[in-house]
Amino acid sequence: MNRVKAKDYLRQLQKLDKLIENKLAEKEQWKAMATSTTQQLSADRVQTSGNPQKMADAICKIIEIEAEINAFVDRLIDTKRDVISTIERLNPTEYDLLHKVYVQYFTLDDVAIKNNKSYSWATTIHGIAMKNVQLMLDEREKNATDNKQGKPQTRL
Repeated sequence: MNRVKAKDYLRQLQKLDKLIENKLAEKEQWKAMATSTTQQLSADRVQTSGNPQKMADAICKIIEIEAEINAFVDRLIDTKRDVISTIERLNPTEYDLLHKVYVQYFTLDDVAIKNNKSYSWATTIHGIAMKNVQLMLDEREKNATDNKQGKPQTRL
């Protein structure tokens, strides 16, 4: 059984955000390529025009990347909804800390400062919250396995 690790589960939001950010940058590069012009020198004149094939290839790539971006955005929305619904089951302090770190991308130091607490407090709460998320993920995985095997499901 491949056990989902709490930290990996929570970090998938940031990874998806970075994937989307990088795909948007890639799309801009292809747009620049599609709209760039080339100069062709001949004895009689200087001709400036875009290469139609280069432009068509770039437009196809832009469309492909837009579809990938849309798929990543859909996945991010679904994943964010799942992560938030999972951490909402924690006590308010644990929920707030994990939301700030894994959904809003604050550092533990930032969270400690916002709460007028020490960095040690933040790491302690983070550790406790991560153990609780791991328990929820393990229970979820156990229930999914039991359902596949036709066993009655236990509720959290």
